[in-house]
Amino acid sequence: MKLYQNTWLYFHLLNAKGNEFLEYNLPAPNYLLHSNLGVFIGWLIKGYPGTKEAREYFNDIIARFLIGFKEYKPERLPYRPNLTREAFTHLKQAYDLKLFQNLPSLYWANKKNIWTATDSIEKIDQTFWAIKVYTEELIKEFGEGIPVPYELLEDFAIRNFYDRKDKSTLKAKCRSIWNWYDNRNWTIPKRKEWQMTRSERAKENAKLKKQRARAVLLGFIQNNLLADEYKKTDGTWNIKELSKAIGLHRNTISKHLKELQEEGKIK
Repeated sequence: MKLYQNTWLYFHLLNAKGNEFLEYNLPAPNYLLHSNLGVFIGWLIKGYPGTKEAREYFNDIIARFLIGFKEYKPERLPYRPNLTREAFTHLKQAYDLKLFQNLPSLYWANKKNIWTATDSIEKIDQTFWAIKVYTEELIKEFGEGIPVPYELLEDFAIRNFYDRKDKSTLKAKCRSIWNWYDNRNWTIPKRKEWQMTRSERAKENAKLKKQRARAVLLGFIQNNLLADEYKKTDGTWNIKELSKAIGLHRNTISKHLKELQEEGKIK
């Protein structure tokens, strides 16, 4: 029985050579095609962004990819690569998203002072920073002092990130960023940027590991027509069989099952 529906993370990198992924020790791509304008590169990922939590986890990795390779004007392509083209392909293996956690996480020293509750955004996350980085790249292209059309931000966000049918969260982030730069006459303030410290990265990776485990478990139960086969005769979940099926430790499954049941997301 096939347990996962795999998902392509497929990008175009302008003027890239094709070996840039080695900078962050990413796994070998499943697809790599060179063109006159750069490379098309893609990875086959285990799982599917069918739940809100899964989409957030996918979006986090996409945002970090866009940030990490910003000099190549990266763009996520929302379709599968053309496997009939003469390109490097390796389709016998699909990867876990945890293998992409070496991608950079962006922080600004004064982020808490810059963005206030009046910005009306759900949370400031890596997706937010990716849109912000893109906005600053546009400001550099247009020239400081020249307003950037709001539609470019929204188009970038909706094109690159999973939003299902509800685009309100992405639009709120775009509005917040656009208004912030508009209030500052479209200039780029000088600030100190840095990547996470080792301890910050460890905390972030632990958080992402938890999000991934929840997303994998929830997605398996919600998207699997045979999920009830993993229940015992008394109606409780068979943790041993779930562990074998999705590759998570029994203690991890027990913990997340309890939380998801308390939240009413599964029975």
